[in-house]
Amino acid sequence: MSYDLYFFKSKENQITTNEIEDYLSLNLVPEENNQWFFQNPDTEVYYSFEKTENKDNFESFETLNISFNLNFLRPSFFGIEAFEFVEKLVLDLDLYVLNPQSENEEPYKPTSTELYENWNKTNLKVSSVHFHEQSNYLEIEKSNSIWNYNFNRNSIQEKLGDSYFVPKMFFFKTKKNNEVITVSSWTEHIPNIIPSADYFLLTKVQKKWFKTKTENALISREELLNTFGEYLENHDFKGCKIIHPENAQKVKTIFNNVTSNIKLENFAERMQIENLFNAKQELQ
Repeated sequence: MSYDLYFFKSKENQITTNEIEDYLSLNLVPEENNQWFFQNPDTEVYYSFEKTENKDNFESFETLNISFNLNFLRPSFFGIEAFEFVEKLVLDLDLYVLNPQSENEEPYKPTSTELYENWNKTNLKVSSVHFHEQSNYLEIEKSNSIWNYNFNRNSIQEKLGDSYFVPKMFFFKTKKNNEVITVSSWTEHIPNIIPSADYFLLTKVQKKWFKTKTENALISREELLNTFGEYLENHDFKGCKIIHPENAQKVKTIFNNVTSNIKLENFAERMQIENLFNAKQELQ
């Protein structure tokens, strides 16, 4: 089940198909087997463009034989990210879109919001119908907030520079009840962004008698804030805190003394992004 778009240009537009293909290769990934399959390693969002033969004819438009594909049964943030790129493509190259899922019978210039709402309405509906034992539910607001942080992680890192680390938030599910949680990281008490994750994996590296010992401690966000709160400051990205270099040095002993009875491998496991649903089957 997928959501498909087909691209056209006005007959006055002199852009060539090769130029559009070069744009996709430059801004997404290199073409492979007539397809541009893009996956964002930070957000885990993926979608594709491909060369297709389109036989639709319109008096004022010329087909480009390029289509876009986004699956249903995905977290809603897939659509936010994917359609932002579609809108950018349309505006940058002055293209038009034929959307079989909309009421528009001719190519037009849709906004990312319009496409997202159109796709997500069906996406949530089919997600609720196809929710199964392997599916994991997370509220759409929280899910989108986590995506937003991961999507902007690199830009935050660029602004802070190499003296800091901006960790990703990962989706996990607890082994006891399949509850969706997020896990982030903090290594060797370095200057670090503290995102709004549920748990943090602290990696302690200590040297004793010419030996290096590495040990992990999984703690909740509440415990992290209780332990290090006075050394943290609010960051301008919503929900995030930061520890600056001068305070990172001060917490070395505290950091290395943190212990935990929770082993991540026993407590939770990484979940497939395809199993993260923002809608679930309602009880009758």
